[in-house]
Amino acid sequence: MATREDVKTTIERSSETTTATSFEARVAASRPLALAKPLTALMRMLKRDAPRAAERAKPRTRGFRLPKPPSYGQTFVLFVVLPSLASFFYLIFLASDQYAAEARFAIRTGQLSSTLEDDPPTTVTPSPLSGIPTIANQNAYVVANYIRSPAIFADLGPSVDPRRIYGRPEADFWARLPANATREQLEDYWKGMVRTNVDGPSGVVSVTVRAFRPADARELADAIVAASEKLVNGLSQRAREDAMASAEAEVRRTEGLVRGSLEEMQAYRDKVGYINPLTATASASQLLLEAMGEKIRLESDYFVSLRAMSADAPTVIAQKTRLDALDKQISELKGRLTGSTGDKESIAGTLARYEELELKRVFAEKLYDLASRSLERSRQRAEQQHLYLSVFAPPEVPEEARYPQRLRLGILIPIALIILWGIAALTVATIEDHTF
Repeated sequence: MATREDVKTTIERSSETTTATSFEARVAASRPLALAKPLTALMRMLKRDAPRAAERAKPRTRGFRLPKPPSYGQTFVLFVVLPSLASFFYLIFLASDQYAAEARFAIRTGQLSSTLEDDPPTTVTPSPLSGIPTIANQNAYVVANYIRSPAIFADLGPSVDPRRIYGRPEADFWARLPANATREQLEDYWKGMVRTNVDGPSGVVSVTVRAFRPADARELADAIVAASEKLVNGLSQRAREDAMASAEAEVRRTEGLVRGSLEEMQAYRDKVGYINPLTATASASQLLLEAMGEKIRLESDYFVSLRAMSADAPTVIAQKTRLDALDKQISELKGRLTGSTGDKESIAGTLARYEELELKRVFAEKLYDLASRSLERSRQRAEQQHLYLSVFAPPEVPEEARYPQRLRLGILIPIALIILWGIAALTVATIEDHTF
């Protein structure tokens, strides 16, 4: 019978052996000698199954194994060296010269002072340092976007055709616009050949146009400036019309009110037979006063004549006849003033209607005067917002080609390819480290 110290010593010595042998030693050392034969048979069985278990423990790819990638030197030559050499060959021997014409212009607004008596003098003084974009600066960005949009093609004029200019035989196969290019392809090509830049604080727009002939670059730049000026004039005219539309409509409305009141006044005068009932009333009142004074004088003479002569005397009869006629005239004048007699409308009635029409006419004329002054103020505000394009650096015919930038591209292309190849190589190395 083995002791426990012998068992511990045996286990420590067999720690570096295989799993089956270690297991056999431990079992043999920790059991009585009477169980040696059954344990020996069990250990033999474990030894036979150990290689199979090791094979089962290995990772399996289920019939598919990733192909081993090519070496890094091959990929570097394929994706870096060869494209760089191809770009060098194109830039040196094949790339056609491109000439650039540049134009600079600014969009300005009018600044006028108010001249109306009841309006305080105002001037437009935009401040570039205020942080708020002025109307001119806003329209500068509008013009810059218009230049790079396909809408400018219709405004370039019939003599300036981008397809003809960028399809010149001088252009190489890579830089030339295809003959059957679609509108979308022409738009993308245009954005690559025409560049715009807007200086925010000053509102200066810079336009750079590239072409394969110096004259074409100058002609195309002039056409772009002319189309931009046409656009600015249209924007200014539309803003002016919008600013004055409501004021002009109000003037037309009040003018119609004045004309309507005058027509009503004329119709009423024709109806009553008076040019001005006020003057007719004054005349009738004056005649009435004179008739009443004459009547008083005649009555006094008639009374004296009756005391001196008989009633059948010719003088008394004549005075009586004149007195009766004067009474009739006074009655008629009173009837015209009060409307008690006669078939025509009384002066008092016509005076009320006339005063109503006169008040309507005066009110309409006042409204017309206010609308006219408002129109004048709107016109001055529209003049203050008037836009105009000022070209201070017109395009010139370029004398040397500025594009393509062969030295710059010859350096940037290999650097970009090396960076892309490095990223791809690191990615493949990471995958390879976890797979193979």
